[in-house]
Amino acid sequence: MKPSESTSFIFYLTLSETLPSAFYTFNKHFKNLGYMLVPIRIDQLQSILSASEQTQIVVISSVTDSKEMKQYNEKVRSLLKYVLKSKRLTFMLLSSFSRLSDSKIYFKQKNYYFMKYPIDAGLFSKKITRYYELKSEQNVLRWPGGRRAGVGAIS
Repeated sequence: MKPSESTSFIFYLTLSETLPSAFYTFNKHFKNLGYMLVPIRIDQLQSILSASEQTQIVVISSVTDSKEMKQYNEKVRSLLKYVLKSKRLTFMLLSSFSRLSDSKIYFKQKNYYFMKYPIDAGLFSKKITRYYELKSEQNVLRWPGGRRAGVGAIS
């Protein structure tokens, strides 16, 4: 499955200066599916939201150890409530820790997802690309004129 337009991007939120091994694993699978996995830092996330021309932005973050969990709690959680207000952004957190209370907070917005490790990287990549394609098609196929007027009872 290749994206219909030019190369589409899936963003990977890094929590440290070096890229984790999970990035390279997911990058290989996304590249095979025709997508590009781009590492970003938390301070770049808001500028990408405003500058990107993509109709749907998918951000993946991975927390595998206590150091990353501490950085996630300090840097990402406080900013998350603001960036998730954009309906274009979908945030997916992969973690080996138990489910955070974030999923209860952002449940109604339907753009925050939590997945627990271990996870099959190939299957996960296919699901993410399919999700991306469905969300992008949904935005393209939406009628811009609103709803059709109904006929009321005439007396």
